[in-house]
Amino acid sequence: MNHDDEIRAFVAIPLPNEVTKYLAEIISDLKLTFPDKSVKWVQPENIHLTLKFLGNISKSTLHFLFEKLKTENQFAPFNLSINKIGAFPSLYKPQVIWVGTSSHNTLSELAQFVEKSTSMVKNENDSKSFSPHLTIARLSPGVKKNHFDIIKQELYKRREINPISFTINHYCVYQSILTSKGPIYTELHKYIF
Repeated sequence: MNHDDEIRAFVAIPLPNEVTKYLAEIISDLKLTFPDKSVKWVQPENIHLTLKFLGNISKSTLHFLFEKLKTENQFAPFNLSINKIGAFPSLYKPQVIWVGTSSHNTLSELAQFVEKSTSMVKNENDSKSFSPHLTIARLSPGVKKNHFDIIKQELYKRREINPISFTINHYCVYQSILTSKGPIYTELHKYIF
């Protein structure tokens, strides 16, 4: 297959402006206490709730996925809240810093629907369980131990945040282009419910 026929893509829920602004405030607050250059922060406008990372996918397969998602989209709007800060793999060994959501059956069902739809068109199944989160930062490789300790302490102190609720009424398929200045996301298709 010609790599020009492929694009890097993912399926995600975009965030309302008020949530993006709130996340920008959280990031600004964390930046004040985190050691400089130990953490690579995500631009607030690029933060989203990933339902499924597709990786490199052919344009023809992607078109088939567009149709599959459109014809079987049977969801109703639902509310979700963000309410905590965490890290993967854990607060004690942070590599990825995230803001977490409340659990919600409809969100889990939507993620399962997207997983099933993508596995049908890509002929592969992801064994990882869905863990809803909004990535806000990644730790830089080779973080000094004293910086790492400060980050762990601050994350533990700030793990609970004031919750903010919002309505989810659509999700999108995005193209992701990696650049030296960070990723550029372009909406390819929107599914409203």
